[in-house]
Amino acid sequence: MPRSIQLTVPSHRTASLVTELRHIEPLSIQLHEAVSVLPPGDLVAVEVANNRLSEVMRIADKYGLGTRDGVTMTTSVPLSVVSESFTSLTREQGATSWEELELTMGQESTMTADKVVVMFIAGVVAGAGIVSGAIHVVIGAMVIAPGFQPFARFMLGLVNGSRTWRGGAIDVLRGYGALLAGATVAALLSALLGTSALDGGGEATYLLSEDLVVYWSTITWTGVVVGAVAGVAGGLLMAINRTVLTAGVMVALALVPTAALVPMALVAGEVGLAGQALARFAVEVVLVLGTIAGVFLFKTRADQRHTVR
Repeated sequence: MPRSIQLTVPSHRTASLVTELRHIEPLSIQLHEAVSVLPPGDLVAVEVANNRLSEVMRIADKYGLGTRDGVTMTTSVPLSVVSESFTSLTREQGATSWEELELTMGQESTMTADKVVVMFIAGVVAGAGIVSGAIHVVIGAMVIAPGFQPFARFMLGLVNGSRTWRGGAIDVLRGYGALLAGATVAALLSALLGTSALDGGGEATYLLSEDLVVYWSTITWTGVVVGAVAGVAGGLLMAINRTVLTAGVMVALALVPTAALVPMALVAGEVGLAGQALARFAVEVVLVLGTIAGVFLFKTRADQRHTVR
């Protein structure tokens, strides 16, 4: 879909800005003089195709985007477009600017109180699934845990040189701290009920609990490959603003169960196993951060090449 962009411009710079916007072949340009009260100035409304979005951003940067006496901008996606070039618009690929991505990611990855509670619940559910040997329960914990976006936000900040990496790092600590707390509660409940934190004590199950524990505490080449390609998929989904699909990425990754295993093994008195699970979790984190960084760097360079053309 195309983008609807509103630019608030100081009146003395409007004419030159509109002239530059004409050169990128927008779908439409509307000028509303002296309608903006705060910040004061003219309002320029532009509709552009996705492949022209980066050019609008470049022009806005030239006119001081986000500075005190410069240009302010808002973007949106129209629900429908009927225009002379509408046929080509229906074949457009999804795209988003890095500024839009930072805003969207900031909204979706911030560990609010509600999301911290969800991560805590995911830890409890993952712990219960490991204790009972029910893999579908662990998968449920992976799906409900919003644990991928904070890593992506962290790497986006580093790649773009913005301060968003700090918020991402803090939210990673908050989210996975809550998940560890939830898994600890599950382990303590298991012990309180007279069973091992890693063994359901003969509960009816379709899979030996030990099988899950061994898989999520062992580093194998298959696990590394799956983690790497899942990280790439997650980075691409974030780059094209399809964050809702990252729940599937979390299922492919082993972030949730490996993290949950650490406190559960400690409660069970198996320090060695806790260390193995922590090592597997560390590998998953490195894979996620590395692949996300690779995707964002590639997309940044691709956007720069497109802008130059």
